Amino acid sequence: MPPEGQQGPVFAALGADITVLDMTPAQLEKDHAVAKRESIRINLVQADMTEKLPFEDGFFDRIFHPVANVYVEHMSGIWKECFRVLKRGGRLLSGLDNGINFIVDKENGSHIAHPLPHNPLKDLQMLEKELKDKEGVQFRHGVDENIHAQIDAGFILKGIYEDTNGEGFLHDMNIPTFHATFAETP
Repeated sequence: MPPEGQQGPVFAALGADITVLDMTPAQLEKDHAVAKRESIRINLVQADMTEKLPFEDGFFDRIFHPVANVYVEHMSGIWKECFRVLKRGGRLLSGLDNGINFIVDKENGSHIAHPLPHNPLKDLQMLEKELKDKEGVQFRHGVDENIHAQIDAGFILKGIYEDTNGEGFLHDMNIPTFHATFAETP
């Protein structure tokens, strides 16, 4: 991913009509700066994806959900809202952290150090560490919340893909650390 402007400006540069939703003004400013620099148009919306989305039913043709699942405690409401704001036949492409990066000790890199699933709100020591590291409070979800909840929301799962994080011990061992799903509304 580009260090600034992330996916929205890339899709807009390819000709898509883009709306970027993020709850952090700093991320939206990065998207705005890239869009301005590249003379592309994107709509920026500051909102919390865990709340009711500020869009009408059936508003979008497509939703690209990058690996944002790590920043929310519960995913099922997000998938229900994605389903609501997609048109019939709308498509959801979601990137999902499967938690494997978290279980391996970053220092040693080759031994299991943390259990799954992980909720830092229930582990004060880990919460303090995440806040200190300035990586944000991150949650690790299982297949039930990452994928099965998409089906429960009404999506038809069309594909699921795996990938490694591209470097380090887990990559060298070819251990998938991310999933991507492709789903449609009926």
